[in-house]
Amino acid sequence: MVTYPFEMATIAALGGDEMVGTYYGLYNTVSGIGIAVGNMLSGAALDAGRAAGVPSLPWWALAAVGIACALAIRALARSGRLVPVRERSREPATA
Repeated sequence: MVTYPFEMATIAALGGDEMVGTYYGLYNTVSGIGIAVGNMLSGAALDAGRAAGVPSLPWWALAAVGIACALAIRALARSGRLVPVRERSREPATA
């Protein structure tokens, strides 16, 4: 809930003026699928860790996934792929 406004602002900034609704829809679809799959895998990992006698192992794995995501965002930012789309100049129509 805390990051949602920032996510929506980022989508609007990166998407520019065109197809913003499509970007929001795609983002929400992918997020929903990711949340469902992530919850199922996290639950299975917690059960497996408990059954193996290492209940902290899934938590370490989840922390590693978080760190990997943060590093991926940093790499995207350094490569310039998170730069907002600038307004495109429109050339006047010639007759």
